[in-house]
Amino acid sequence: MTMYQPLHSYAAWQEITVSTEDWKAASPMLLATMLTQLHWIRAFEETVLDLAAAGLVHGPAHSSIGQEGGAVGSILALSAGDQINGSHRGHHQFLAKALQHVAPDGLDPRAAPTAEFEVVLQKTLAEIMGLAQGFCRGRGGSMHLRWLEAGALGTNAIVGGGVPLAAGAAWAHHHAGTDRVAVTYFGDGAINIGSVLETMNLSAAWKTPLCFFVENNRYAVSTTVEEATAEPRLSARGQAFNIPAWKVDGMDPLAVHTAMTEALAYMRSGGGPTIIEADVYRFFHQNGPFPGSAFGYRSKDEEAQWRTRDPLLRIADEMVKRQLITAEEIAALRARCKAIMRRIADELTEPTEGGKRQVRQDLWPRADFRDVGLRSDGTELDGVRLQEAGDYRGPTTTRKFVDAIADVLARRMETDAGIVVLGEDVHRLKGGTNGATRGLKDYSLIACWVPRFRKMLLLAWAVVWRWMAAIDRLLNSCILILCGWLLIRFLIKSARHATCLVVTLMFLWCYAPR
Repeated sequence: MTMYQPLHSYAAWQEITVSTEDWKAASPMLLATMLTQLHWIRAFEETVLDLAAAGLVHGPAHSSIGQEGGAVGSILALSAGDQINGSHRGHHQFLAKALQHVAPDGLDPRAAPTAEFEVVLQKTLAEIMGLAQGFCRGRGGSMHLRWLEAGALGTNAIVGGGVPLAAGAAWAHHHAGTDRVAVTYFGDGAINIGSVLETMNLSAAWKTPLCFFVENNRYAVSTTVEEATAEPRLSARGQAFNIPAWKVDGMDPLAVHTAMTEALAYMRSGGGPTIIEADVYRFFHQNGPFPGSAFGYRSKDEEAQWRTRDPLLRIADEMVKRQLITAEEIAALRARCKAIMRRIADELTEPTEGGKRQVRQDLWPRADFRDVGLRSDGTELDGVRLQEAGDYRGPTTTRKFVDAIADVLARRMETDAGIVVLGEDVHRLKGGTNGATRGLKDYSLIACWVPRFRKMLLLAWAVVWRWMAAIDRLLNSCILILCGWLLIRFLIKSARHATCLVVTLMFLWCYAPR
């Protein structure tokens, strides 16, 4: 008889929901910061759409309106040293990390923003408009937002393209011995991209602290999740790679925060990568100021139902219930955010003769900045000895080209411990399939660590030498005091102890510090 044995995945997979008790127990400062960030990001995105409708944003404007709860809830759980990156729809993630950076102690929804806070909003909007004041000097635009000091590694216009980059950051954190993590944000349209699935596999194999945060807004432009995959529960991908996963309502910021907190504990403890799937909804089309229903791929009724789950309304209702804020104070916060964003937009634009507005001409990047950082002027080679092979008169050795590659790699690895070689079979088959890494496995275990151990030994010897010198000085001082005491005693007691006196003087001469 045929026997069947059920098999089970090793990875945990669970859905998280929070209760009324969780909302009551939540930190008032956490909720206040969530509410404030949500309103600032919403007002910012509305401003972007207004500018796009006026033709003042060059290129697409992928609005995150409706999806802010996933970014804010997850990023507020991160520490200052953690890093994130995102996709083409990444304004909310970038702003959540940047605003956390300038306001690490939280935000008061009743207080006016600081000057530093407003600078973040202004520079982000300027970048989206392609202006020189932006974080990337106008080169990045809407889909390439980067502020490394804040932990924002950069958003990416390529669907799924940012995921391998975040894996590199997580790998670096892991090998640096820190407890920092990386979080990569992408959507349901990227979940089946090969680079995403390959990154999941390698991250799990190497146990890198990377969180795959899936913003499942149900539509890849107009293609539904059910049309794209037979398993629409996207967090199920973790089962194939032994990655624990959480599924959560992304319209509930507290539930997202709870899921991220648990995922962070797992990653910081050395468990490896995690997956969080947040069910969210973009209130507008793929890009631009029109709803998706205007293009016929979803209904107005569907959009209206999702708008009742707006994360701004959810957290406001819960805070009002706890009497942490009033409806009037929330309305004042909303008005303040819109007014300041309107002023920031006005500062970047100017009226035209026809009554419309245009980008201020003095804010565009200068023409001479076009190639800065892109084309080399050769100055990085100053001081480097360059010589043509035909002009060399020293000794030479005939080597196979593939052996020369291994030799050069070995020399570079000796001088820079930050150089690594990654690849299939590079550590076996006598240097991979072609021998280009021959000897590097043993070299990396011995030669690359010898300089480190040598430095450690020299440091240890320096410490021991200093202690020995200190002990020697202490002994000299003690002997000097003892001899002096004996000298005085012998002189006072009797002059007949001339022999002892001579001995004492000899000790003084030998051990007195010079």
